[in-house]
Amino acid sequence: MAGLLSGGLGGLLPAARGVQALALAVVLATALTAACGSAGQSGPPSRSTTVANPYPVGVTAYPAASRVPLPALSGTTLDGRTMAVADLRGHVVILNVWASWCEPCKSESPALVAVAKSTKTLGVRFLGIDEADQAPAAKKFLQGIGSTYPHLVDKDGLLLGRMARWLPQAVPGTLVLDPQGRVAARVIGAVTGPQIRAQIAAAAAQPSTADTQP
Repeated sequence: MAGLLSGGLGGLLPAARGVQALALAVVLATALTAACGSAGQSGPPSRSTTVANPYPVGVTAYPAASRVPLPALSGTTLDGRTMAVADLRGHVVILNVWASWCEPCKSESPALVAVAKSTKTLGVRFLGIDEADQAPAAKKFLQGIGSTYPHLVDKDGLLLGRMARWLPQAVPGTLVLDPQGRVAARVIGAVTGPQIRAQIAAAAAQPSTADTQP
């Protein structure tokens, strides 16, 4: 959590001021609780333990047998349409969380636009989630990069919050869904074209019998 606030997760940016304030409050509360809990102890200090980072920067792929369905996500797109991620069931879906004020999002945008165009005829669908943004700035940004796929508006961070199993409250982040609507891979931080293409191929592949057996 502290890494998010200090930019320690590979250039990730907190998704919203409100989220950042909440994260800071949690960090402070945790620190205070730890201090109060240890103040009255007279014995030797407890042995420290290392907590694994739940959000490592880069690609995490999930084997077919361990994939989990994405929770229901729906909302209004930047062009005013109502849309749900479930509308894209049956396709491999690239779900990218971004914002026009996010520098790493700008660096990854050419790859997203290029792969979206080249894979559309193959049945791959892209959906953006515009995080804590202003609509005019977001639309100007998309026009500038030539993005034509839909983008859900997530002004208050609720949609990103529903993806907390895979993504932190920061941008950019990307999920790859298989045709059954399960999360096949995630990318934390700016994504590259080769990363997207590799995970599209993995998500589209039919699992073997060994992969699906418990």
